[in-house]
Amino acid sequence: MSESLPERSILTADQLYRFGLATGKVRGVAVSLDESWRAAGEHHDYPPAVAQLLGQCVAAAMTMVATLKFDGRLILQFRGEGPVSLLVVQARSDLSYRVTAQWSESLVGDVLDQSIQTLFGAGQLALTIEPDEGVRYQSLVPIEGTQIAEALEGYFRQSEQLPTRLVLSADSERAVGLLIQQVPGEGGTPMVRASAADADFEHLSIMADTLLTPQGRAEFQSTDMPTILHRLFHQDALVLTQLSDVRFFCGCSRAGVGAMLRSLGREELNAAQRDGDEKGYVAVRCEFCGANYRFDAVDVEQLLLDDSVSPPDSTRH
Repeated sequence: MSESLPERSILTADQLYRFGLATGKVRGVAVSLDESWRAAGEHHDYPPAVAQLLGQCVAAAMTMVATLKFDGRLILQFRGEGPVSLLVVQARSDLSYRVTAQWSESLVGDVLDQSIQTLFGAGQLALTIEPDEGVRYQSLVPIEGTQIAEALEGYFRQSEQLPTRLVLSADSERAVGLLIQQVPGEGGTPMVRASAADADFEHLSIMADTLLTPQGRAEFQSTDMPTILHRLFHQDALVLTQLSDVRFFCGCSRAGVGAMLRSLGREELNAAQRDGDEKGYVAVRCEFCGANYRFDAVDVEQLLLDDSVSPPDSTRH
């Protein structure tokens, strides 16, 4: 295995690995999320089935955003009419992310590896690219397949015409992902490729598919990523080209929540204090990180009088 990496341990968790294969005809991205994934779910009570789906979506979104050459964010969204109605991952080009999910009480949450057709029902996969500068792009396709990886591979076939193989695994403690993709033709246009490139991609996909057996899944979920990559591709001219840290970052703040509340006006804020679950308070919970922000009557008056939020921080985690 050739390496061209920063001088630090490649065994550190919460990292993303970019690599090349088959003399540049195939590219790959692998990601391992441990502490950051636990932090993302720390203040949420995700049922095991939701944690599994959402963790797979996070791993997929991080591998996908790493293939893009832009500054901005990628938003991966699954929306359905089944017991899981929404999964959203916002992945930024700096390899930070945040997540949210919605589900109903009818979900059999302790049963893992359920088909996404069962969990989402009729639904839609949306992929949105929001560059800091430039035009926003969104693609919508029906949710197809039985697993998150199959649905995303279908998206690449339909919308990008780019042969892609994804292997994803997650639980409440760890999320991992592997993406293998043919390198686009010159100019990024889809795809006039030599048969040799197709053969290389198929061969490497077969190697990645060994992670889909029961033994392979267990190994993928429990083994550090450099070991996994070496086992799969050490005979295929694997070159690790970049190692990057990944982190969970929400970005919400008391000041931001206060600005949102101030825009509602006095009448709505008074009604919220009167009719909310916590009488006398306006309470807001961040759907991404789970932080709770509470504003009492004095805080509300200060919001309405001032241009910024100045009361002491009463955030509760």
